[in-house]
Amino acid sequence: MKYLKNLFALCLILLSSSAFAQSTPWIENPNHPPVKLRFMLTGEFDPATKTMPAVLEVKLEDDWKTYWRSPGEGGIAPGIKWDKSTNLESVDWSWPVPEHFSLMGLQTWGYREHVSFPLLLSVNNSDAVTNLRGKVTLSSCTTVCVLTDYEVSLDVIPSQLSADSEAMFIYNKALSMVPQKVENGADSPIQIGWDSAKSKLMVELDAGQWRQPEILIDGEPDTVFTLTSLKKRESDADSNSGLTKLIAIFDGKSWLGAPELLGKTLNVTIVDTQQALEFSNEVIPVQVLEDELSLMKVLFIALLGGLILNVMPCVLPVLGMKLSTIIAAPELKRNEIRQQFVASALGILVSFWLLAGFIIVLKLTGQAIGWGVQFQNPWFIGFMAIVTSLFALNMLGTFEINLPSGLQTKLATTGGNNNRGHFLQGMFATLLATPCSAPFLGTAVAFALGADLLTLFVVFTALAVGMALPWLLVALFPQVANYFPKPGRWMNIVKVFFSVMLLLTSLWLITLLSNFIASGILWVLAGLLVLLFILFMAKKHGAPAVVASVSLAILFGSVTAFMTSEQWARPLPTDLVWTPLNETEIATQVANGKTVFVDVTADWCITCKANKAGVILQDPVYSELKQENMVIMKGDWTKPSAPITSYLQRHNRFGVPFNVVYGPNAPQGIALPEILSSAEVLSAIERASSGAMAANPSDQRSYN
Repeated sequence: MKYLKNLFALCLILLSSSAFAQSTPWIENPNHPPVKLRFMLTGEFDPATKTMPAVLEVKLEDDWKTYWRSPGEGGIAPGIKWDKSTNLESVDWSWPVPEHFSLMGLQTWGYREHVSFPLLLSVNNSDAVTNLRGKVTLSSCTTVCVLTDYEVSLDVIPSQLSADSEAMFIYNKALSMVPQKVENGADSPIQIGWDSAKSKLMVELDAGQWRQPEILIDGEPDTVFTLTSLKKRESDADSNSGLTKLIAIFDGKSWLGAPELLGKTLNVTIVDTQQALEFSNEVIPVQVLEDELSLMKVLFIALLGGLILNVMPCVLPVLGMKLSTIIAAPELKRNEIRQQFVASALGILVSFWLLAGFIIVLKLTGQAIGWGVQFQNPWFIGFMAIVTSLFALNMLGTFEINLPSGLQTKLATTGGNNNRGHFLQGMFATLLATPCSAPFLGTAVAFALGADLLTLFVVFTALAVGMALPWLLVALFPQVANYFPKPGRWMNIVKVFFSVMLLLTSLWLITLLSNFIASGILWVLAGLLVLLFILFMAKKHGAPAVVASVSLAILFGSVTAFMTSEQWARPLPTDLVWTPLNETEIATQVANGKTVFVDVTADWCITCKANKAGVILQDPVYSELKQENMVIMKGDWTKPSAPITSYLQRHNRFGVPFNVVYGPNAPQGIALPEILSSAEVLSAIERASSGAMAANPSDQRSYN
């Protein structure tokens, strides 16, 4: 009797395939509501292979993310156990291209917001009821990680499935994001080698088909591979048969000790904007020859970058303070001059070390890192505004008044000729230099922030030595001070001039606070500072000095406007329509034949403002940016922004300004130098646009 009942139920099922659901609803775990998923069959079935496509769709809220099949240095890859299923032979899981994440110094690969995993289910019997019983185990993380289980349950008859358009669309879209597997042949375009002595993996591939590839290594569960270098190895210029190779070097680390990979098979996934391919090759023995001069080259670049910082406008007010103290005291002995300049150099060195320590803390805690990021903090800006204001007043001799204030006495001492004051001058020269970018500086900082902590510290030390080099030269040859003009009444004018420069620096810092504090309050503070400055100037140097200073300022501004070129004399245009930086929109516009100019900037970045006033808003660049085929985008890094920070870091940049030109001939973008010129911008636009093909595709990164 029981057998007849079961047979009757089966007949009813066979007569109505609609009795089976082909998709689950959204499944949530009440203990972890930020993540939900659903399992869907597309309704397609191949009777020849007895396979049916399916898709596992996952949605994650806020900053939650899950992981790729090889998570990296942390995390667990998602998986499904089908041990309670019937008529199910196997499941093939495909993995879309993941994103790179860095948290607490750990490097991981995974997905955020939304991801769909294509699955291919193989069955034993096409006409039998298939009970799909799966337990999905999903690891999701922010600053904490949660391991959650979800139960999937479906009953289907494979041969009687009906097409589900939504599931088919999601499946095909997910499948298009899965790297295409390339069969390994005798003429494989990729080679994987392992140097056991150095625990380094080398991947060599043809460079011709790749522009800016991202390379992922997996296949050895207990080993994590970290990219340390990616560079081209050019063929012999006299040989027409040679090929250009890309050489990627990885550190191989295992939790179980030194890994041994020879003879094993690893997967190499290469992702570019145009394609994503996956290779599987056997590891062969190689000897990795690293460029031992690379760090030395970077240190030399860092020295140059630090040296050039001295001529940037950010540092000039502090240099004025230094020169005025030396000129005002000609009776100083050589030893005293040497001590003062050594103290200033030590101040620069210590300040760079503090910056390095600050960045190391940010790096270890997974925060945004970069050159000048402290100017995203209103407390730092306010502190610098107070300090520069005090220095400006002190240049007028304000704190030389005999007032019963221990603080003012200390300030007077600090601003005088003792070594402690010169040490502080060196420190503040460095802090004021950070909103400026200079040639060579970006390369050195990018190398340092992408390297290990010791290398970061060494490169920042080289930057400090470069910036302190002029100060150290005077310390070595103190007789240089004898060539300075003798002091006289003109020194009062010089002091007033440099105090006004410091005042303008303070006012500029106050304007930066408008992103955090109401403008009305800042206007009051700026007005009080200017009024206080004028009162002290009148008290110290008399009312005629105030009138003379204001008159000279007006005269200087008028003469400058008259003497400079016509393009600087007229007001800067404001009719360029900038759209917010959006990488998806960049790809869309380039696909439509447009050329995209990206400007990543910040209000506190002096070099950014110089680029804008001197190049971007001046003809011929200004007129070029207004053309119909141009799209202009702006990324504002004035305040912390995770998307913009991620964008900069993907381009191996850790500071602003950063300008890139994209186009049909340069979908990866042509990165421009920190200090722009009209010729370089126009050349990049011409080479990226569809109307002008670059002579050599490798030239598209020539500015990087």
